[in-house]
Amino acid sequence: MKVLRLAVVALLGMALLLGCQQQAQPTPVPIPNQLTVVALTPTATATPPATATATPVPATATVPATATVPATVGPSPTVGPSPTGIPPTLEPGASERFGYCTTEFGANTNERFAARLSDMAVVRGAAGDQFILSFAPVRGQISGVVECLSPAAATLLSDTSVVSSVLRITLPLWQHDENWAASAAILAQAFQFDATQHIVAVQVQSNSDASAGATIEIGLDAALPFAVDIRNNQVTITLADTSTLGADPLGTEQGTRRAPAQAVIFERDGDLLRFESGNVIALSTTLTLESDVALSPNRRQVAFCRAATDALPEQGALWLSDLDGGNERLLADVGGCADPAWTFGGDAVWFVAPWSNSPPFSYRLWQVGVRDGATNAVSPLDEWSRRQPQSLPNGAVLTVGSAEGGRGALLLHNGATTTVLGQNVLGGYPQIGRALATADGTQIAVEAIRADGGADLLILNPSGVERSRVAGAWWVRPLAWSSDGTLYYLRVSCRGGLVLAYELHSLAGTTDTLLAEGDTLGDIGAAITSDEGLLYIRTAQSTSGIRGPQPTLSGPSELWLFDAQTQSRTRLLLATDAINTLQ
Repeated sequence: MKVLRLAVVALLGMALLLGCQQQAQPTPVPIPNQLTVVALTPTATATPPATATATPVPATATVPATATVPATVGPSPTVGPSPTGIPPTLEPGASERFGYCTTEFGANTNERFAARLSDMAVVRGAAGDQFILSFAPVRGQISGVVECLSPAAATLLSDTSVVSSVLRITLPLWQHDENWAASAAILAQAFQFDATQHIVAVQVQSNSDASAGATIEIGLDAALPFAVDIRNNQVTITLADTSTLGADPLGTEQGTRRAPAQAVIFERDGDLLRFESGNVIALSTTLTLESDVALSPNRRQVAFCRAATDALPEQGALWLSDLDGGNERLLADVGGCADPAWTFGGDAVWFVAPWSNSPPFSYRLWQVGVRDGATNAVSPLDEWSRRQPQSLPNGAVLTVGSAEGGRGALLLHNGATTTVLGQNVLGGYPQIGRALATADGTQIAVEAIRADGGADLLILNPSGVERSRVAGAWWVRPLAWSSDGTLYYLRVSCRGGLVLAYELHSLAGTTDTLLAEGDTLGDIGAAITSDEGLLYIRTAQSTSGIRGPQPTLSGPSELWLFDAQTQSRTRLLLATDAINTLQ
């Protein structure tokens, strides 16, 4: 059963579609600097936002380390001092490398190495807590990766309630041979943490069923940066004693409190809701699952997908209602529904539906007339699974296609013709994430996902010719186009899990402007634009592992308005769980 558990900061909101530009907009007004809680049910209570502040735990906390190794290998575990007795210090300039970004160490090859682990120590060094791996190499060069993650992303630590962040060390190329087997006692040793200030847990996994690899997770009592040093076959991970997290402007209110002039439509927990004039109103109160909402160009009707509670969301049907939730009616039932999008004239709705029987689904493009309910399959049953339909002014529709093996393409459907756009520039990318077209159809922002999991941003013209490109970062994600053709996009410079070090940019023609930059332990999700600025969803905490260009939010979420002209930022809404759809 769905439960409406929403606490709201009572401010104004706005829903946007392409047609919003066709009518004069009401003038937004400043909003009072006070909070009013609106409950959707008598039992709903206001829930404060999760904070990004790590909670310290006693430095003497003790959590034993465990290892999955051959049961017959090696003597009983023992714990000994560091081999030299003196904690190593980092080389000059190493402190400048302290950060939260994923860090590779050792040889940059795909060749396995053979080595015996002679010591694994947790010590307090001059620069801070240190975790030390000392190897006696036999063949090849030692290599691995260190990642900083949220506790929710831990896979080895049995109790994450006592930690605020996790360092994961992986040695994927460590050969499982007699040297590895001889390391069993060291891998299985238990630690005492009385001498450390921030390390409170260590757990090791070196699965004997695999032919190579080991993983170590270190639990920390705070969100701390780290540095990695490898010298003389010794890997040292040093922790700073204090956080280096910067400001988080996209999660901090500033300036005159602003409000958009229209209603915001969003989906959460299987419900459709409208936020307007300080009130949250449920558009549907059934026990079915609603999702993937689209607002008509005249802002009077809502198309949405509805599925039974015992079905997957993609296996529902397309429904229509008035903006206030009245006059509900079934519009199309073809065995599935996702990603509805109105035509420019508002006389029909595009949507996709799975034609395969079970996940992973392959999606076909459909169109249904709003008045007569005439439903037609637009795309053939070919190699492409189609998602994210977007209407273009000339009557064509743009979709993002994916094929077997994860191949991606940008597809243009015009009548009975399907054209692959931008193959010359997009063909080198394995996948396509989001594709956003401007209201006039003259520009298409494409999130081109690379083989390493990051993404570049490409701006194409309607023929698929590249106009510009934003690259050189871990990932770049388009957020929303404004009515004047300005693109808001998010840029993240380095691969990481715990901290999202973001930059918010606007791109108008060739003018690229940095609007805000900061660090957050949370995530930034769906976004749309209004005449007042950028509306976006964010969470204060993230449960993701390594952050990627296509986040799925979880936990409490917030709706914010950012006014690029005045730099004012206003939190409009707080929900007790994730909002992943915004109109």
